[in-house]
Amino acid sequence: MGFFERNLTLLRRNNPSLAQRVEKLGKRELLTVDFATNGEPTIKLRGIALHSFRAPSREGDNWAMRVAKENDLRSGKVTVLGFGLGYHLKGLAGQGIEGTVIEPDLELFTCALEHLDLTKVLENFQIMAGLPIDYIRRGHSDLLQRTVLAHSPSLHLHPETLGSLRSYREGLKLAAGGGLKILLVNPIYGGSLPVARYCASALRQMGHLVTVFASEAFYDAMNFVVNYRFAKCRQAFSNDLASMVSRSVELMAKEIRPDIVLALAQAPLVSESLARLKAMDITTAFWFVEDFRVLTYWRDVAPHYRYLFGIQKDDFERELSSIGVSGYSYLPMAASPHVHAPIKLSTDELEEYGSRLSFVGAGYYNRCNLFKGLTDYPFKIWGSDWPLSPPFDRMIQKNGTRIDTETCVRIFNASDINLNLHSSLNHEGVVPDGDFVNPRTFEIASCGAFQIVDRRSLMGELFSVNEMEQFNDLQELRDKIDHYLARPEERACLAELGRKRVLAEHTYEKRMEELLASILAKNMQLSDKLLLRREEQSRLHEAIDRQDGLRELLGRLPYGQAPTLEGVYGALNNGEGELSRAERIFLAVKNVELKLD
Repeated sequence: MGFFERNLTLLRRNNPSLAQRVEKLGKRELLTVDFATNGEPTIKLRGIALHSFRAPSREGDNWAMRVAKENDLRSGKVTVLGFGLGYHLKGLAGQGIEGTVIEPDLELFTCALEHLDLTKVLENFQIMAGLPIDYIRRGHSDLLQRTVLAHSPSLHLHPETLGSLRSYREGLKLAAGGGLKILLVNPIYGGSLPVARYCASALRQMGHLVTVFASEAFYDAMNFVVNYRFAKCRQAFSNDLASMVSRSVELMAKEIRPDIVLALAQAPLVSESLARLKAMDITTAFWFVEDFRVLTYWRDVAPHYRYLFGIQKDDFERELSSIGVSGYSYLPMAASPHVHAPIKLSTDELEEYGSRLSFVGAGYYNRCNLFKGLTDYPFKIWGSDWPLSPPFDRMIQKNGTRIDTETCVRIFNASDINLNLHSSLNHEGVVPDGDFVNPRTFEIASCGAFQIVDRRSLMGELFSVNEMEQFNDLQELRDKIDHYLARPEERACLAELGRKRVLAEHTYEKRMEELLASILAKNMQLSDKLLLRREEQSRLHEAIDRQDGLRELLGRLPYGQAPTLEGVYGALNNGEGELSRAERIFLAVKNVELKLD
């Protein structure tokens, strides 16, 4: 048995999915391998020697001894960036070190299987080869919390993946520590408005100081435009209002001097304002949580943001590249477990909101068309813009009014099966090659509720096959409805697995952590500013601790607000007991002010 067969046998046992991908690639000379002076195989790719051309084994052992000396590797697992042919990993495994190896190039990993005995490496290390880096960042960010060992030649070979992953790790540590001043610009209306609120809550939970520009306060004014009879008048009013609101964001930014202005889709920020924010040296970021094919205004504003995030991948990135926008990052939707949670419903609530089969959402063309094939089921439809005529009239609830978040959560919890069909204006049912995954997918799962969702190309990166049930067409949907209506235990099992996945990987805290880490990994000026601020805060905390009672007194102030004298006066102890030194000082200052008045 040769190296490849022996290594692959072990890989099948330890990592069957990776073994399957290697076998699909096929056993062949994928890359040109050279031989070192001592006869051992070595390799050079794109002019970069991944190992020594004299004695690669000795070099690998020396590397392993050096990093073991520089890092305490006696406890816990490590994460190694770069596999190469595995000599450095054999050196680590020889010292009993275990962990995970991240290698972007599946062909290189397969080449290593063909040329070296990697038994000890495959026993000691979990290999992640040929996987998208953003998938690793999102689903396996815990790997970056370990001791990370970088194989330097691999970093030079893959700066856009392994190099960015190492930078992202540093950004992740900074993002998790709080301390950024963020101005979050809400949309005026629409489905992204609650998302903006979830983001603000998540950022505050992470310890960042968040100021929200509540654009929704202008909703009535924007809605007033609809009453204008002439289209030109409507357009002129709408443009002027958008410019005025956008200018208000600028003024707020000028006043509070945030580190980052973060805008959600449909936030009223025009290109002129973004240019002025840039001139103020304020970092701007945009999370476009919409389908780029349906809402196309992103073309006007995307080039003016420093950082852009979206819920779609390759096609959107290509479109952005065509208008000169680079540095785009994929950032899928999420759920807020504090809102989207399992709840216990009363008998009356179960009667009102419960159903064997339910759907929450607007009556888009494809939904109306496909749901005509489900009229023989006990089916409740909640939401607006549905035809109130047969066959829908008996299924539509609340006379087709919009459903708020609290009611949605009740419906999700009360339904045996929640249908989830992504919207389309021009398809008959399931959108072929639909990519982004809507927020409802994460929200239903976060509630611990069962759902059947139309097949999406990006779903496999977010949920495993045993966590999310999908369908391709009406017949498959009907078959799965019949199957799961008769099997409550299977429904409960999938729902619980889906909820665990959301809680672990798909919360807005995780998304904001990823967004900020991506920014900080690329923005050294902002990272240095944050580090300096934390050093100043550390010195301030040390000074506070030296004053008897001051920390306890400041702890009574509202969380997230800058302390003021009036606030401290209001927090002074007016009851029984001895005053601390800090309280006595502030009480004396207060009395002096009263006398001066």
